[in-house]
Amino acid sequence: MKKGWIIAISVILAVIVLIVILSFTVFSLKSVEVDFRTNKVYITATDEEIIESGEFDYGGSVFFKNKDKYIDKIERANPYVKVVNIEVKFPSKYIIHIAERQEVFAVEHNGLFYICDEDFKVLRIADEFSSDQTNAMLVTGLNMLGTSYAVGEFMNVQGYLPIYSALYENNRPLGDQVSIIESIEFTSIYDDNINVEQEAIILNFFNGQTYKIINANYGLVYKTELMLDVFSQIFNFIGKEYNGAIITEENLRNVTVEIRNYYDYRVYGEEDCYFTLIFNN
Repeated sequence: MKKGWIIAISVILAVIVLIVILSFTVFSLKSVEVDFRTNKVYITATDEEIIESGEFDYGGSVFFKNKDKYIDKIERANPYVKVVNIEVKFPSKYIIHIAERQEVFAVEHNGLFYICDEDFKVLRIADEFSSDQTNAMLVTGLNMLGTSYAVGEFMNVQGYLPIYSALYENNRPLGDQVSIIESIEFTSIYDDNINVEQEAIILNFFNGQTYKIINANYGLVYKTELMLDVFSQIFNFIGKEYNGAIITEENLRNVTVEIRNYYDYRVYGEEDCYFTLIFNN
């Protein structure tokens, strides 16, 4: 019985030694490749430069390396690069799957404009905001922690509500968003009906219209869907009566549209919302 235990332990130790030897020989890191999951517009670095920025430790086991360390180095050295993941290609290769970060927001902070992606990673910094130089949407009303940020860092913001993802979920990719939205303001609006300060998002559209999403932290995807529906059909209201007046095209050119939810949560859900037209002339 005792002899059997000795044989079993010996076999286990032999297997462990074999695995260790294979890990640092057959499964040692020998090469790294780059795979782009999206088109490149802003990424100018070559594949070799991206790999070099990761400072990979060649020779060690592909199993025991800290991939997060490589990802952090690559993304810091290449602001527009987003490493989706690092895949192990057996027996001895890494493949870096990369997507390009997009310029989504332009955030003014302490006299500078930080051009960021949807995660508020700083892609570049500008002295002034110009729609000719970026498609990013101008964002105001956020609270920033920190006096300044470097390219490649993530801004520490408070007060942001996920309007970008809400629009995206409603089949409006970035290209569509920047074509209709000039600026976004995150703010709060006091509701006299319930005597509560509610978070709100004010979107200024290029066509002169303003859309206010009230209580924006509740049912944002549904309110965004309604906003887009109103935007696409609003000129169908011309000639119809609203609050005792006939709607004209001039009325709608600079109208403010408020998107709200119903107050009685016992009856209505997040998907239940309505809009109100406020004419500015």
